[in-house]
Amino acid sequence: MTRWIVVALLACGCPSKPAEAPTGGTGEAGGVPSGTTCEAMRGKVEQLVRAGTREPDPARLAERVADNTTMVMNDCRKAPDKTTACIAEATSIQELEARCLVPLDDEGTEGDR
Repeated sequence: MTRWIVVALLACGCPSKPAEAPTGGTGEAGGVPSGTTCEAMRGKVEQLVRAGTREPDPARLAERVADNTTMVMNDCRKAPDKTTACIAEATSIQELEARCLVPLDDEGTEGDR
């Protein structure tokens, strides 16, 4: 009989409904949950930069990927929700630069700040 009491207590203490994973409904833009950090998008940025950079020298390629990724991360930190959603939707580095980043002027500096 004590065994049944223990079983009954354990059954009452355990939730009958398993925890559900978030389904990604409200609060998402472009498949990215709102509040996603820029750092979470770093891998995609690096992938886009690498795919869009033609550099035969592996050392220079790594340097360009690192530099361009840093530039994107700096812009992303200025408006993370907007930029992470834009990065998630981008399919090329050219699209990412045109749609998601602060435009550069002819001198290579950020425009109207």
